[in-house]
Amino acid sequence: MYEAFWHRKIQGICKNLNFDSLKDQQNNLAAPYWHQLKNVLTDGQNQWHNEIQLADQIADASDRFVLNQIPFNFNGKSSTVAHLLSGNGLDLTLDGDSLLAKGENINRPPEINNNDNESDISLRELFWWLWRCLPEIASQEFNESVLLIPASKVLPDASLWSHRSLTAAMAGALTGFRQQPNQQFPQLPHLVTFSFSPVQELIKASRKMRDFWAGSYVLHYLSAKIAWKLAYKYGPDSLIYPSLFQQPLIDHWLRQEWPRMKHWVKQPGERALLTAGFPNVIVAILPEDVVEGAMQNARQILLEEWLSLGKSVFGELRKREWTRNLPEDSSTWNKWLKNQWQTYWTGLPIGSNNVKPAELSNSLAASDWLERLNHISNLPEEKKLFQPQDVEFQFIESVQQFLQQNSSNHSLEVNVGSWWPYLFDQLRFAAASVKNSRNWKIPTAFLPRSTISGIGSVVYNQADQKPNQDEKLKRISEPDTAKYWETHGGLFDGVEQLNATETLKRTLHRVLPQVLFNSQSSEWEKRLRSCYPDLSSGVAGWLRTNPQYINYFKCACNNIKKEFDWTHQSNNYRDKPPANLPWGIPWVDESVDESNTENDEPFWPNPRLLNAGWLIDDFEAQSNNSNVAKQDVLKDLQKAIARYFRPGNNPTDWYVIAAGDGDGMGKWLKGENLKDYQDYMPSMLSVSESGDKATEAIEEKFEQLKQLRKRMGPSTHNALSRALLDFSNQLVPYLTEQRYAGRLIYSGGDDVLAYTNLWEWERWLWDIHECFRGATDPQKQRWEHNLLDASYHDGYFDSEGDYWQQQGEYPKTASGENWQPRLASRPLFTMGQHKASLSFGLVIAHHSVPLAIALEHLWAAEAGAKRYKCGKKEKDAVQVKVLFGSGNVLQATSQFSVFNQWTELVNIRQENIEGSLFEQAAQLWKQHPAPAPLLNTDLHSIN
Repeated sequence: MYEAFWHRKIQGICKNLNFDSLKDQQNNLAAPYWHQLKNVLTDGQNQWHNEIQLADQIADASDRFVLNQIPFNFNGKSSTVAHLLSGNGLDLTLDGDSLLAKGENINRPPEINNNDNESDISLRELFWWLWRCLPEIASQEFNESVLLIPASKVLPDASLWSHRSLTAAMAGALTGFRQQPNQQFPQLPHLVTFSFSPVQELIKASRKMRDFWAGSYVLHYLSAKIAWKLAYKYGPDSLIYPSLFQQPLIDHWLRQEWPRMKHWVKQPGERALLTAGFPNVIVAILPEDVVEGAMQNARQILLEEWLSLGKSVFGELRKREWTRNLPEDSSTWNKWLKNQWQTYWTGLPIGSNNVKPAELSNSLAASDWLERLNHISNLPEEKKLFQPQDVEFQFIESVQQFLQQNSSNHSLEVNVGSWWPYLFDQLRFAAASVKNSRNWKIPTAFLPRSTISGIGSVVYNQADQKPNQDEKLKRISEPDTAKYWETHGGLFDGVEQLNATETLKRTLHRVLPQVLFNSQSSEWEKRLRSCYPDLSSGVAGWLRTNPQYINYFKCACNNIKKEFDWTHQSNNYRDKPPANLPWGIPWVDESVDESNTENDEPFWPNPRLLNAGWLIDDFEAQSNNSNVAKQDVLKDLQKAIARYFRPGNNPTDWYVIAAGDGDGMGKWLKGENLKDYQDYMPSMLSVSESGDKATEAIEEKFEQLKQLRKRMGPSTHNALSRALLDFSNQLVPYLTEQRYAGRLIYSGGDDVLAYTNLWEWERWLWDIHECFRGATDPQKQRWEHNLLDASYHDGYFDSEGDYWQQQGEYPKTASGENWQPRLASRPLFTMGQHKASLSFGLVIAHHSVPLAIALEHLWAAEAGAKRYKCGKKEKDAVQVKVLFGSGNVLQATSQFSVFNQWTELVNIRQENIEGSLFEQAAQLWKQHPAPAPLLNTDLHSIN
């Protein structure tokens, strides 16, 4: 039933590829795939040619399909790629022509020595191998830059692989998934979006960094599961956003599903697997006959995977004897989890069945079609996207006349790339309308509520009460639940009370080894425990910028360990005592201490030892009066720590968290910030001279077309989705966790959520900002001006063509060892310095400020940066909030250009300049401002 669906997708992804250029065809592991591919291409070589051509035309970005029909003279290098947003050129220094088939080789099967045609490879597995592994094979044959090879010489703005992927998606959507015997080709492809949101906020309601990380990871994991299962059924190419190519979790599950692909798909590192990056919004291209079923399936996947996590967590709590006869189907556990999520979806057709391409030669039909497209674009009357007299349509008409005179085998249809971004925008608008129309309310909780969020009943065994159901709810009070929650279980502090969702978050790290790896090995538990930092881990930044204090820090920690044995001795539930816990900061955790013979200890003692408030959470009193015992121990801890770090001068006193988001991404998706066509075309491009009137008409209109703003067509859009993975999956983790001593919590697309420190936050923030927009790497400028400390003498990035490529050495870990390289050797995509920007909120909080309050301020700071306006400039700003233990809040907002000037002033290394001088200068300027210049004033009237 699905054979035609997968056949056409395979045809689409292989179109115009030259398999003779790849030497991997004789690989024994690849032989079954090549055999099956030869069978498919041979069977469908002539049968589906027209259908694949139609899919290719629809997928082509902007006006590339029209441009590809023109006889051009091209004298440039085929390996030059134009940045798909800024248009800056980059020479890939490789010959991409060998990958592209010509003439009769367009769909020629690969040549293999073994003529055995038998293969146990399914069509689904073959397609996944082509989509995921074929680019890797090409990278091994050439180099990693082959992933950037443009699909067209004429408009080299989108990669060959993203275009082939979208062609396959369109081919499958045109064919249909449940093909019937009498079904007419083509079906109407649909663009659909699926989103989900929690009834209770998962990220903001966090007391510990463990909760903060787990909330982000739960959203990431559930979205990745939905994407994986939809992609398994309909193909990974069908997902337009987010791109699944080289996504760590997708690669991990791919290796588990088809072990033969392990040869080409490397196992992602644990930090990549444990860093959230999937958004809770999925956009896909699907056949008309599966849209509703696929969206219902996505909802079912969400609920099943969520309840599966809940079941795993409940089993872990039962092993710790924490549940105390709590039934799994309790109303405070299972019923709450079952009603945690709300789902939304919407879909729009790509094109119309009411207007056929052949009818567009009729002026009435063409006028009606233009009106439909203008309606989709939703622009005012004076800014209509399409007018019959537009240069774009005159150009299309002149090309059509040329084709009619020179070839009878070509047809030219209305360009889908022109209205694609507006269709996508309508989809987003429709999805937002559906989401905003929700009218549900959280029901009243008759039991005591969560002490963290105030939402939902705390987990409690109601079966301990009398069996009378009516009386039971009335008699449960806070003392009852508080007594139940005195059990620590190695996860709670005996005071807090959580609802089922918050309990799942708190326990998530204990069940992930089983969930992800089907393993409970201590090695994976150790790795998972280091996936989130303590709030005290900002000490890493202090030690990195002040290495002269490392021995003092270690001495203080060791003396505190000797004075308080429980800080380095395990209890019943905690395998790791507080002194031996990982930092959650890769710069420290991935170091190796060769002098340490105890494998159980980290490179450095955990900085919790220097903070009495957090360290007392790990203390479990043995006496009956635990609260009194805790207070006595707390006083002793404060005295011991004060011998080394006076109150107010402790490096664990402050923690820093940051959240950033790209500005105006909707405008980028609609193509409003793009440049003219000529900025993306090779300078050597010209129309071939033939002397006939048809060619002259093309040349005249082509020169006018080059002055138009480029459209964000389907392939360009798909390429942007894939390219953003370089920023979020490679560059941001490198800058946060290797160049600086921080930890990335979430990085997906243009969103960043991270933990950093008091000593490095301004440099880290500026580097992320400049990286996003593809500007010169600030590290390179520091190299040139000799502004780097010895601990930062690592390499930098070149920014040619608005791509960043690593130069020089990798930074060192805390032990001075080299990092394991994680970055791809190819140029890495950035948004380009044309108009791209992002805004950040950043909170510097005193350790006495609860994390939940700091997070509320963090989202408010990000929103404040988004609203910021200075003159005509909007956004591109940072809002910094300092939260003092007294409750006071210091807030400053500026655009990044001003922020950089401020950091340069602060970092002036002159001992004779006091910090108060800047404040005095600001007061003087405010009292005696410079006179404003006279504008638009007639000087003669003054006299």
